[in-house]
Amino acid sequence: MNDIIIRDLRPTDVDVIADIAVAAWEPIFAFFRRTMGEDLFAAACPDWRKEKARQVRAACDPAHPALVCVAEKEGQVVGFITFHANDASRIGEIGNNAVRPDFQSAGIGTRMYEHVFERLRRLGMRFVKVGTGGDPAHAPARRAYEKAGFSIQLPSVTYYRAL
Repeated sequence: MNDIIIRDLRPTDVDVIADIAVAAWEPIFAFFRRTMGEDLFAAACPDWRKEKARQVRAACDPAHPALVCVAEKEGQVVGFITFHANDASRIGEIGNNAVRPDFQSAGIGTRMYEHVFERLRRLGMRFVKVGTGGDPAHAPARRAYEKAGFSIQLPSVTYYRAL
């Protein structure tokens, strides 16, 4: 893990991390498709790949309040993390974050979280939060967050119904 560098985003990283996000969310949206069925999935997630890439690109815009870091191994970007610092509440928040699928389960996510925790401490934050899904497809994310020390959960449920 000593060969992993966590650094601030560079403009040349944006397309790479958008691609990482889409690849990392592929199993989640495959689960959604199976669970929701084709009709509801097509209505609720018509172009999820484009939307996920748009979310990540928006966070990378210098005018956006998000901070973005990347994980680099041997000069290659293999992960990213977006985060915010709320000066009023002093609660930081981790947003979109992912590790390239072929580099997952190697501790890169944990390194990124620790880097962000330190950055948020320096920015005066007292707490940090992150959201994820409770479904089986999000189990790897929940394990990663728990490994990084997140322990307080407020469950949420989203229901759908045909009309």
